[in-house]
Amino acid sequence: GRALRLDADRPLQVVQVKNHPHPIREANEKIEHTLHLESARRKLRIVAVIDAFKGLAVLAIGFGLMKAHHNVLEAGGVSLLNLLDIDTSLTWSGRFLALLHAADNQHRLLLLAACAYAALRFVESWGLWYMKGWARWLGIISCGIYVPFELYYLVTKPSWTSASVLAIN
Repeated sequence: GRALRLDADRPLQVVQVKNHPHPIREANEKIEHTLHLESARRKLRIVAVIDAFKGLAVLAIGFGLMKAHHNVLEAGGVSLLNLLDIDTSLTWSGRFLALLHAADNQHRLLLLAACAYAALRFVESWGLWYMKGWARWLGIISCGIYVPFELYYLVTKPSWTSASVLAIN
């Protein structure tokens, strides 16, 4: 604000006086900032742990495939379709089983893909744990890769499942 200064020998002068923040207000702002950072850190660390588990799960599956016999993926796909009571003679379930059959012959390629995916998840997890700005972008991009496929399935064959998967992503 401005204050008037009176001096007997000089005319009145307007002098600029600095506004000092109140110590209690300043302390409250610091506490709010710290609490916000702690809340953000806690949330990012939860996501980091989830990403690390995703990486570990994919690695376990990838290395498990190396020990698996041929046609294990196709047999697992048939079991899954039967468990979900889905007719295996449908066009899309036949394509799914054909994909699993082809993948059964490419275990090393699948292991390589699993290692690459796990590495991505571990890097993202490390970055989120230490609150690196690039890690958030990495997470957005890695989740965003699936969105065009999810939109395609939502538009071509609308269902609650498609909408839910898109909403969760």
